[in-house]
Amino acid sequence: MKTAWKIWRTAFTRSGVLLLFIFHACKKEDQRLYGAAINMETIPVSDTLTSMVTSNTLLTATHPWYIKGWVYVGNEASLRIEPGAIIHILPGERYKNGGLVVTRGAYIHAAGTEKLPIRFIVKEAGNVVVLGKAPAARKMAVLDNPENGLLSGLSYGGTVKEDSSGMMKHVQIDYPGKQTVPPLLLLGTGTRTRIQHVIQHRTNSELQHAHLP
Repeated sequence: MKTAWKIWRTAFTRSGVLLLFIFHACKKEDQRLYGAAINMETIPVSDTLTSMVTSNTLLTATHPWYIKGWVYVGNEASLRIEPGAIIHILPGERYKNGGLVVTRGAYIHAAGTEKLPIRFIVKEAGNVVVLGKAPAARKMAVLDNPENGLLSGLSYGGTVKEDSSGMMKHVQIDYPGKQTVPPLLLLGTGTRTRIQHVIQHRTNSELQHAHLP
């Protein structure tokens, strides 16, 4: 993506966040694929994410990040991850799993490179789940709540065939051999969601790899 960048960073100590203002000019094709340009992003001060991401957020490659329990990207926010970033997925305090859920209308922009891939490392059990607005096999498509099957599920699917939930490119997801569910779940994602060079790596003695085009 050819982008002209001008960056101003301002720290707000009272709120405990670092705001990264980005003004850029993307090509029309990029805007068509990934939606409106992102003009403001927040870099979390804490290296551990919990609960919800409700504003445009940037995870830099300057240090490892940790997702504890289940973190949901909602409110039509965007989560952007820099090339070379490492994200550890840890179980929550109440449950033995964890993961990242990009809800309907939200975006993930995880664009690694061949030399600087983005890496997710699942500690015990977990997933990266992307939910879109495109038609699904079931009319009332609902994903079981990953934290507790007794709680309300997460809706996905819709009527927008060309929906975009963002992109994942040059990403590796390491997950334990005992896990039976694939670590990356794409549910109701549209034709403008771009998934390229994603490796799901089962970390056992057989070193099994599952490649996504």
